[in-house]
Amino acid sequence: MTEESIYRAVRVTAGPHGWGGPLTILPVPGRDLIYSVTGSGIHPVARRIAELTGGVPFDGFQSKRDFEEIAVAIIDCGGTARIGIYPMKGVMTIDVHPTQPSGPLFRFIKEELFVSGVSEDDIELVEMDESGAVIEAVSAGDEDETLRDKAGHLLAAAREMKDEAVKKSGFLKRIFGGQE
Repeated sequence: MTEESIYRAVRVTAGPHGWGGPLTILPVPGRDLIYSVTGSGIHPVARRIAELTGGVPFDGFQSKRDFEEIAVAIIDCGGTARIGIYPMKGVMTIDVHPTQPSGPLFRFIKEELFVSGVSEDDIELVEMDESGAVIEAVSAGDEDETLRDKAGHLLAAAREMKDEAVKKSGFLKRIFGGQE
C-alpha cells in the first residue's frame, strides 16, 4: 500500500451453524495482510475482504510472514491446529468451515478473535468513528462512491493540516531564529 492508501473496515459475522464474532477487520500500515491459509491460493473470502478493505491478499501456504503483519487469517480448518494457532498469537481468524472451539488450543479461541462458517455473504463494509466503534454499514451500491468521497475529503484535510503546520514552523523559525 502506498503512503496515501486508505484502509476501510469490514464486519464479518458467523455464517449458518458458525460460531464467534462478529469481527471488525481494519488493516493498518504494517499489519495489512489478508492471510489466506486454505491451501487453495487466495480463498474467495480473503479476496473479498482484501477488495473491500484495501488490505493485501497473501497466500500463507506459498510463503510465511510474521504474525504481527497479519490483519486477519482466513483458514479452512475442521478443528485441530490452525483453528487455534492464529487466535493464540492474537490474530483475528476466520474459518470458512462452521467450527466451534476445539482441539488442543481451544482455550485461545474467543469470540472477539474468531468467527466461523463464513462465506462472502457474511462480510459487509462498515464505517467507524474515531474511537474504532462501528457506526454504520455501507450499502453495497453506495460503497465505492461514498468511500471515494470520504477518502478524498480526509486526504485533502490531512494535506491542508500538514501545509498549515509547515507554514507555522517557518514563521516560528523566522521569529525565534533558526535555520529553514
